[in-house]
Formats: sequence, C-alpha cells, structure tokens
Amino acid sequence: MKKCLNPDSQDFRIYRIFQVLLIMVLTSCASFKAQAPENFAEYTDTPNTKFKAVSSDGVLYRVSEYKQKSEASLDFWREAFLLKMRNANYKQEDSLNISLGGKPAIGYIFSFANNTGSDSYLVAAVQSKGKMFVVEAAGESAKFETRKKDILDAINKININ
Repeated sequence: MKKCLNPDSQDFRIYRIFQVLLIMVLTSCASFKAQAPENFAEYTDTPNTKFKAVSSDGVLYRVSEYKQKSEASLDFWREAFLLKMRNANYKQEDSLNISLGGKPAIGYIFSFANNTGSDSYLVAAVQSKGKMFVVEAAGESAKFETRKKDILDAINKININ
C-alpha cells in the first residue's frame, strides 16, 4: 500500500520546503550577480552562467563563470592572460588594480589594430570557490574609452556568491 503524506503534517511541510529549496538551487545556476554598466542594455541569449549587456554605440560587456579543475595563484593567471593576448597580437595598454566580488583580481586593457582603426578589450578575472569569474568588455577604442569609467564601476558592483 502506497503511503501518502497528510498535507497538514509536519513531514509534508518539511517535504514542500525541501522541494522549493531544490527548485531554487536548480534554477539559479549562476553564482554571481552583475548589473549592466550605466547606459548599457542587458540582453540574454545564453545560459545563466553568463551576463551580457551592450551600449547603443556597440560596446559589449560580459560576465562569465567557469568551473575550475584546479586552483592556481593570481600570478599564474596574470602571466597566462598576458601570454595568451600577446600571442594573439594584442598590445597591452593598461594593468588594472581592481577587485571582483571583494577579491583582488587580475585586470588588463589591450588594444588590437584592425582595418578601420583599433579596438579595445578589457579582461578581468578572479578565482573563487572552484570557479573562475571573468569580465570582458570590448569595442571600438574611442567608444570604449568614453564608456570605460561606467564599465569599471559595474565591475566593482559584481557580487560573487
């Protein structure tokens, strides 16, 4: 005979609370909260592990998280980012002294020459709780430069859970 829980019982209430908590955990995949920079519009076309926004003049802003198989020092990631970008012919323009979710992070701004001028690319990253959190912003260099302060302000507001 199948046993059913009485809706008025303590066990039933605990069971329902457990169900609600499980649904909340399963539907909230991203373990960060991000806001769009000032005068950017958020858009969603990706899973919950990414946050995207764009300005009216085409500057892009993205926050992503990735599972890490192993932890490495901030110095390791600093060198890895620089090497990867230099090998892709990006020129380092600036090193950023920033934090992500209250943790010291690596951050750089690079430039890349193209047929129409140059583009700027900002990348910042931090490891936390077995994940790598990465912020990227990119756009035509003159447009990027006018949006840089708002982008940095948005980075400082990211909350890592």
